[in-house]
Amino acid sequence: MDDRLMAALGADGDAVARAHAIYTPTMLSLYDLVVHGLSNHLAWGCPTRRLVELYRDNLSTHHLEAGIGTGFFLDRVQGPKFERLVLLDINQNCLDRAARRLARFAPAQRKANLLAPMSPDLERFDSVGLTYVLHCLPGRMSEKLASVDHLKPLMKQQAVLFGATILGRGIAPNGAARMLLDLYNRKGVFNNREDDFESLSEGLRRRFGKVEIERQGCVALFRAQGTAV
Repeated sequence: MDDRLMAALGADGDAVARAHAIYTPTMLSLYDLVVHGLSNHLAWGCPTRRLVELYRDNLSTHHLEAGIGTGFFLDRVQGPKFERLVLLDINQNCLDRAARRLARFAPAQRKANLLAPMSPDLERFDSVGLTYVLHCLPGRMSEKLASVDHLKPLMKQQAVLFGATILGRGIAPNGAARMLLDLYNRKGVFNNREDDFESLSEGLRRRFGKVEIERQGCVALFRAQGTAV
C-alpha cells in the first residue's frame, strides 16, 4: 500500500494491509479450491453455484469488479460479452492473476483501496461486483460501507451493485465455520465479528432506492440499484 495512504488511514491502514497480505501467488493458486471448492459448501453454507447465479443475473457489458480475488466468477459465468471490464483491487497479485485468467476479455486493471476515495477518471459502469470483500475490511459495517460510497460515483444512475459477504454475527455457524471465523479474524484476514445482516441491509437501503438482500447460511447476498429517496 502507498505510504501516504497508509498514514492517512492509520490503524485501519494496518488492518487493510493485514487483510490482503495473505494473497500471495502461492495462496492464490489454492484459493479457488479452498474457498469455492470447500469452504462455501462445508463452512459458509452458501454453494458456489449460488454466487455464480448472482453474477449471471446481474452482469452488464460495462462492468467493474471491485475486489477481484482470482477472477473466478467472471471466468465461470456465461454472461454478456464485455465491452468494458475493469478489475479493481488493492493487491497486485490478485490483479495479475485475474488479468491472466480473464485475458480473453482484455480487462483493464486499477489498483486502489476501497476505503479511500476513487479517482474520478473512469467512465461510469452499468454493474459493479463486490463479492467477499466487506468481511475483510476493518471497522463496523457503517465504516465498511464507505467502500460503497467510493464506488457510487463510478456507477451510472441505474447501475446495479451486487455481491456477497460472510457475516460474523446473527448466524448459526457449524463447527467448520466457527473454526474459520476464529482463525481468520485472529490473523486479520477477516474483520467481521460485528458484521450482521441488519446493519448491511440498513446501510444499503440508506444509499439505494431498491435493495434485494437475502441470507444463505453465513453469507449475505445483495443487489442494490437507484438512489435512496
